Amino acid sequence: MRAVKEADMKANEGRLAVAGSESAASPPRIAVVVPCHDEAESIARVVAAFKSRLPDADLVVVDNASQDETAVEAQRAGARVVGESRLGKGFALLTGFAETRDADWTIMVDGDDTYAAEDVEQLLTTALQTQADMVVGTRLEGAGVDALPPGHSFGNRLFIALARFLFGLRTRDLFSGYRVLSRRFLDMTPLVATGFDVEAELSVQAQVSGFRVAEVPIGYRARPTGSMSKLHTWRDGYRILRGIMILFRDYRPMAFFGALCLMLLGASLWSGFAPIDDFLRTGLVHHVPRAILAAALFILSALSIALGILLSSINRRSIELAALIRKSSP
Repeated sequence: MRAVKEADMKANEGRLAVAGSESAASPPRIAVVVPCHDEAESIARVVAAFKSRLPDADLVVVDNASQDETAVEAQRAGARVVGESRLGKGFALLTGFAETRDADWTIMVDGDDTYAAEDVEQLLTTALQTQADMVVGTRLEGAGVDALPPGHSFGNRLFIALARFLFGLRTRDLFSGYRVLSRRFLDMTPLVATGFDVEAELSVQAQVSGFRVAEVPIGYRARPTGSMSKLHTWRDGYRILRGIMILFRDYRPMAFFGALCLMLLGASLWSGFAPIDDFLRTGLVHHVPRAILAAALFILSALSIALGILLSSINRRSIELAALIRKSSP
């Protein structure tokens, strides 16, 4: 009887091993998310190109409050179209990611036909071979002046330098809209950016949370005739800068509030120099308002460093918990 039970157990183990090998051999589920706002001129070409390269992928076009025929053209080309009434690329991507939550790998790409579908194989191959949680297609090396105007190119490089200084990012393209993201990364990354700063947040979140990131050089071409860029150099540049500083405050609070403490302390010393000089020379304080200002600034500097220490401890604990969850997840 015991021998029969052992034989049954071995048979069950064999079936489980075969099932596991079959599951391991099954192809990964791929999804493509295309956020769009008024891209009727180009979206059909984008959908057709990606469907030819990834015929089995779940291709979702997120119509982000478009005023033209974007949704109609995308649906006609064979995409699954969902709407997002809140204007902003971040909102559109969040909606798209929610629609493709069953995919093992999600590709995000703009709907303006500036990214080549031919590069998707290299991005996916890199993701599968390296098991990187995020693979970024870097544009700056392969972009011409017609595709990336000098002002936009300068802004990109300036923000990349700032991100390297603030976060230690080793990226060549902070704002690439062509990425491959793992399901684990999307499940564990709480995106809050709503506009064009969403790509920067993806890169920063991956860095501070310890996800594996890979980069692949890709081509980048000019928009097709009749298609207008939604990026406004100064307005969106300010929004991106504000977003980066918010990320700096949230993810490196000790550095942020430490710098604020030093600035307040310097202002306090400058304001308090005259009252201190009065007291040392005469025993009286003649610059009373400056003395009050110096004391207030000193108190604020002390509060800033205390807040930085507190938030840094909380942030470290959050990162540790995220790392434990990531290790336990499949």
